[in-house]
Amino acid sequence: MDLLWITLCLLWIAEAHAAPAPPQAVMRLEIMRGPGAKGCPDETFLRTEVTRRLGYDPFRDDAPWALTVGLAWDGAELAASLALRDPKGETQWADGFGTRNGCEQLLSGVALAIAAQLLGAPERAPPPPAPAPPPTQARRDAPAPPRRAELPPARPRPEAAPAPAKPLRLEAGLGVTLGLGITPGAAAGMMLSLGVRRSDWSIAVEGRGLVALAQEVEAVPLGTRAFTAAALACHRGHYLFACGVVTGGVVRFVPQGPWDVVPPAQPLLGAGTRLGSRWPFSDRWSAYGYAEAVWFVADAVLRRRHDPSETPAALTWSSPPAGAAFGFGVTATY
Repeated sequence: MDLLWITLCLLWIAEAHAAPAPPQAVMRLEIMRGPGAKGCPDETFLRTEVTRRLGYDPFRDDAPWALTVGLAWDGAELAASLALRDPKGETQWADGFGTRNGCEQLLSGVALAIAAQLLGAPERAPPPPAPAPPPTQARRDAPAPPRRAELPPARPRPEAAPAPAKPLRLEAGLGVTLGLGITPGAAAGMMLSLGVRRSDWSIAVEGRGLVALAQEVEAVPLGTRAFTAAALACHRGHYLFACGVVTGGVVRFVPQGPWDVVPPAQPLLGAGTRLGSRWPFSDRWSAYGYAEAVWFVADAVLRRRHDPSETPAALTWSSPPAGAAFGFGVTATY
C-alpha cells in the first residue's frame, strides 16, 4: 500500500512540473507564379526553408488558414507578395518585397519573413489547436504556460540586395506596313526586324520593302518601289512603347510610258517617332501595332522633261516634308 502511494505521488509531481509544448501555427501554403516567375521553385522549396528555420513544419494541406505567396517580375525586380487569410477569406497579415538576385534568394527571404512572423508576432498567425485540459489538481499546481511576450523577438526582415538587371533577350519580328508620303500615293509591303531587349528598353534594326498602290503620276503610267532600313531605340512598358526612329533608303521609279529622263533610284533620309502597343500571347510570342511619323531630311524627286530645250526639267513629283507609316505584326522573344 505504501509503495502504491509513493508511485502515485511521483507520477503526480512529474505531471505537475511538465513543461508545456510551444504553440505551433497550422496553415496551408499556396504559391502563385506570375509572368517571368514560371521557373521559380514550388511550394516544396519554401516549405523546407520555413521548417528549417522554425524547427517544425507549420503547413498542412487541409488547414483552414491559407498563406498565399505571389511571385512575378515588377520592372527590373522579382517581387513577392504575402497574404495570410483566415477561414472567412479575410486578410490578417500581408507583406511584400523584391530582389534582383533570383528566385531562390527571394524565396529564402520569404521563408525568413514567415518564420519571423510566426515567432515574433504570433497574434497575427492562426491560433493553435487548444490542448486537452490536464487534471484539476495538476493544473492548480503546474506552472503557467509561457506568455506570448516571452517568445523570442522577431528577426529583422532581410533587405533585398542589389543585383544585375534582367539579361538581354533577342527579338525577331515579321509584319505588314502601309506608308504615306514615301512614294506617289500610298505604298504597302512587308517588314522584318531584329533587335535586343532588356527590361524596359530595346534597340532594333528594321527593313521594309514597299510597292506604290498608285501606278501612275500625272496620268502617265509609272511604277514605284521603295526599300528602306530603320534604326529604332524604344522605351517599353508592359503594353505600350515609344521609339525614336532614323530611316534611310531608296525610291525606284519604273517608267511605263513616255518618260524621257527618269532617275533609276532616289535616296531618302528622315527621322521621327513611333508609338505603339504590344499584346503578349505567351512568354515568347506577342503581337504589336504602331503608328509612325517621319520628317524627311533628303527626299526623293522625280522630274520629267517636256521640251528638250527646257532647263531645268519640269518637276513632276517629290516627297512631302513629312511621311507616315502604320504597321502590324508578330514578335518572337528568345
